[in-house]
Amino acid sequence: MNLNFLFTLSLQEKPEPGIPKFLGIIVTVGIVSICLYYVSRYLETVYVKFYKKPFFVHFYPISKKLPTHLHKFLQANTFYNKLDKQKKRYFEHRVVRFLKTTKFVGREGLVVDDNKRMQVTMMVIQLTFGMRNYLLEYVERIILYPSSYYSILNKTQNNGEFNPRSKALVLSWEHFNLGNLHLEDGINLGIHEITHAIHYCSLKSNNISSEIFHDTFLELEQYLSSSELRNKIIETRILRDYAFTDKFEFIAVLVEVFMESPEKLRKQFPVIYSYVSRMLNFTYFEP
Repeated sequence: MNLNFLFTLSLQEKPEPGIPKFLGIIVTVGIVSICLYYVSRYLETVYVKFYKKPFFVHFYPISKKLPTHLHKFLQANTFYNKLDKQKKRYFEHRVVRFLKTTKFVGREGLVVDDNKRMQVTMMVIQLTFGMRNYLLEYVERIILYPSSYYSILNKTQNNGEFNPRSKALVLSWEHFNLGNLHLEDGINLGIHEITHAIHYCSLKSNNISSEIFHDTFLELEQYLSSSELRNKIIETRILRDYAFTDKFEFIAVLVEVFMESPEKLRKQFPVIYSYVSRMLNFTYFEP
């Protein structure tokens, strides 16, 4: 065949105008996905307005499993043992994910072993078990001290704190354990500081779990505006005095009582109990 003829023919062939077909498909899928996301988000917002909870909480196509040597910690956890078989799998999956995404650091010679990692992790997972977004965006590190420590952030001697700037949850291991030994006194360092982290995330994040927590907290604040109700709370001494430092400490102490003495709170202040239950979407104490 004449080479000149082939050369001339190739010059006459022009690429089709527009973007390549495969790229068009990718762009179309991307646009449709974005549209579906915002439509579903809007629909869920409407759903939350009426039902006070998200469309769903747990969805894991592939459930992750803990290494065998860590199962003993799950088996010893009171909350885990109250769950049905399916929810136990959800709980285990969340524990695995949290352990993989969170760095644990020991200070002042404290060795962070499996027990310490698991005890703190299981408490985080319990508190956020009713929330779809359980990996706290502003907690990347958990720092453990043997006992009380000097806080550079607050310039005080502390037992625990949440530092959003460093994305760190700091705990005294001694006081963390003390809180778990006395389960009905409404004083639990782990629950308290984790609640601070959840509360902060609700102010900064825009996921559905954070929105529910934040919006419900605003409703609770409005409900608590009654001086008569506030006086009743003070008189019953169901919350320790530290709760009245500010609104952040109030909710942290309130969640301590909710987790440790749910029946007591529900009996004395059923409306407040229902607000906390909705904030965390936590219904595992219901009869």
